[in-house]
Amino acid sequence: MDTPLMIFLHGPGQSPPAWQDVVGAINPEQPMVAPWLKGLKPTEHDGFNMDQAVESVIDVMETRGAEKADLVGYSLGGLVAIRTALSYPEKVAHVVLISTPAILNPKSIARQRMMVKLAPSVLFKEISKEHVLAALDALSKADLDIDYASLTTPVLAIGAEGDAMGHASMDLLANQAHAITRYLPGSDPNLLATEPARLAQLIADFCADFLDDSTTSES
Repeated sequence: MDTPLMIFLHGPGQSPPAWQDVVGAINPEQPMVAPWLKGLKPTEHDGFNMDQAVESVIDVMETRGAEKADLVGYSLGGLVAIRTALSYPEKVAHVVLISTPAILNPKSIARQRMMVKLAPSVLFKEISKEHVLAALDALSKADLDIDYASLTTPVLAIGAEGDAMGHASMDLLANQAHAITRYLPGSDPNLLATEPARLAQLIADFCADFLDDSTTSES
């Protein structure tokens, strides 16, 4: 069958180039695209809306003529991937979640927001300080009333071994979404920056494993 389009969905405060090192380590014959999350592009001013973000993912597929997609999401992008798989299960072949907060930690988000607010604006080059703050606000307001058990799409959840706050989300995904879980070294949840090569290998292996309808239960 045709290889699904691999769609990379960035997190709050990021832009599509955040995936550059990960994408660069995957076979270039694999069709891939890293779009902006709807509502987080600097030229957009309506703010983030989960339903609109999901529909934007489907629009990307239709534009590329893809019948199926592998969705790879970091943080908020992972939540969009889950929602898309629940709303359009027939269109999503695999879901890969990277440091995705299945359980939100309001204190952690508030701490990140305070750090961004105190940082000088000159440090924000690709995305403005205001858009980073808006993205964190979108994450804090994300609706996590998700019926993970109803997911029919194979799920891989990847986290940082030393990210203690992320372990609860990983456990929930393993128990309710029957996700395969993998931990990479370090405590920084931004594995796109710290472990791009290993991340790419896990993504490619997981998606390839299911191309022949085989199944995996290892966690």
